[in-house]
Amino acid sequence: MADDNVSVAHSYNEACELLRSGFVKHVRLGWNVGSDEFFRIASDWCDAGAKIKRRDNGFVISVKGFPVPRQH
Repeated sequence: MADDNVSVAHSYNEACELLRSGFVKHVRLGWNVGSDEFFRIASDWCDAGAKIKRRDNGFVISVKGFPVPRQH
């Protein structure tokens, strides 16, 4: 995955908005993610088919296809 294909979110809510949009397939979690936030986003999105990978001292969450919009 090239860096130009990755959008950067600066909060949990921004990450969810980007993922829900359907236009973004890869989102870098661009803030100091705490363990509670990490497990929350993992629970919310991995259950829906997303994958989270550690990359360059951070995390990138990726979705395949069009994500089902989640209401939170």
